[in-house]
Amino acid sequence: MVFTRSGHRKSELSSTRGSGIRSGSVSALFVCAMALVVLSGAFKPQVDMSSLSPGRREEIRRSNLWDSIKAVCAAYLLYSALQGPDTHMVRPHPAVWKVMHGLFVLYLLFLVFLLCQETNDARSVLQFLSPDLGVELPERAYGEDCRIYTPEDPESRFRVLRDTVFDEFFVGHILGWYGKAIALRNMKLLWAYSVLFELMELSFQHWLRNFNECWWDSWVLDVAFCNFIGIHFGMMTVRYMEGRMYDWTGTGKKKRRRGLADRIKQLLAVFTPKTWDTYSWSPTSSPLRFLQCAFVIILCVVFELNAFFLKYVLWIPPPHVLNHIRLALWFGMANVATREYYVFITSRQGMAMTKMGSNAWLTIAVALVEIMITIKHGRGMFEAPWPTHVLVFWFIFLVCTAVWLVRWQLQLRTLPKRE
Repeated sequence: MVFTRSGHRKSELSSTRGSGIRSGSVSALFVCAMALVVLSGAFKPQVDMSSLSPGRREEIRRSNLWDSIKAVCAAYLLYSALQGPDTHMVRPHPAVWKVMHGLFVLYLLFLVFLLCQETNDARSVLQFLSPDLGVELPERAYGEDCRIYTPEDPESRFRVLRDTVFDEFFVGHILGWYGKAIALRNMKLLWAYSVLFELMELSFQHWLRNFNECWWDSWVLDVAFCNFIGIHFGMMTVRYMEGRMYDWTGTGKKKRRRGLADRIKQLLAVFTPKTWDTYSWSPTSSPLRFLQCAFVIILCVVFELNAFFLKYVLWIPPPHVLNHIRLALWFGMANVATREYYVFITSRQGMAMTKMGSNAWLTIAVALVEIMITIKHGRGMFEAPWPTHVLVFWFIFLVCTAVWLVRWQLQLRTLPKRE
C-alpha cells in the first residue's frame, strides 16, 4: 500500500537518477514522438469539412477535441514519468509516483479552468466529459427518521438501521479510514481527525442535508464502528510493517527461491514497501508541533468537506465516476504528500531552511482551489444563517485552544529561567 524508503537525505533521492528510466529517456522521447505523429493523423489526407453534413462535422470536431485532450494528457504524463520530481517512493517503480504527481498537476489545472468559468459553464464542461451530468441533485437527508425499531414497517422492523448499514458508502467508509491510518500512522491524530469531521458535519447541517444524520449514525456507526475498524486494522498493518525488514529486491544474500509459490511471492513483493518508516508526530511536544499536526488534520478535514461541497455545487451524483477518480487521485497522493510534510516539519535544519516537497505543496494548492470553486460556484446556494449554538461552540473552542497554547508557550519560556 505504501512504498517508501527510509530516511530523507538528498543522496537517497538522487539514487534513482541512475535507473534505467533515466538512461532510456531520450529513446522513449523519440519513440513517443513518432507514435504521436501517427496517432495525430499527420499523414492522413485532409478532410473536406464543407462537403459533410452539419451533424457529421460536429461529430468529427468532438472526436478531434477528445483525441487532443487525451494526447495532451498523455504527453504530459510521459514527461512526468521521465523528468518528473523525485519522491521518497520507490515501489513498485519511481515512475509510478511521478505519473501520480503528473495526474495531480493535471487535476489542479482542470480545477483552475473550472474556477475561471461561470457556474453554468463549469457544469457544462463536466457535462461534456460525462453527458449524464448537468442535472440538479436531490439532496438526501439521513436524519429524517432516527428510530431504530420500526414495528409498523412491512419490509423490516429495523428498516432505518438496515438501510443505513447497507448504504453504498458503508464499506467505503471503513476502507477509507484504513487508508488514512496507513498515511498518518498515529492513533491520536486519527481519532482527532475522526471526531473533528463529525463536528464539521454537525456544523454544516444547515447547508448540506447529507450531514443531517441521526445521533447513532454519526457517533455509533461512523465513529465507534466504521472509523474504529478502519483505524484499528490500519494501525495493525502499520505495526506489522514496523516489525519487519522489507528488502525483497533479491540482491541480498538470501536463500535462492525455488518453486512456483516462492516465485509468486517474489513477484508480489514488488508491490509491497521496500522499507517502512515510523512517524513520530509528537503533537504534545511543543506548541509549534501541536499547530503543525493540527494543520495536517485540518487539511484532511478540508479534503473530506470539499468532496461533499463540490458534488453539491457542480451537480455530481455521489456514485459518479468523477467522484471515484478524485478519491483515487487524493489517495494516491496522500502517502507521498504526508511523508514529505513530515520530513518538512521534522528536518534538523528547521522549516525555514527546508523546502517543502513538491507533492505536499501540490496537495495544499489543490485543496485551496477546491475551496475557491465551492465559494464561487456556490454563490446563492448557502444563504441559511449559521445557528447560534454552532457559532458559540466554535468561538469557545478557539478561544480556549488559543489561551491554552499561549499559556503553554509562556511556561516553556519561564522553565529555563527557573532551572
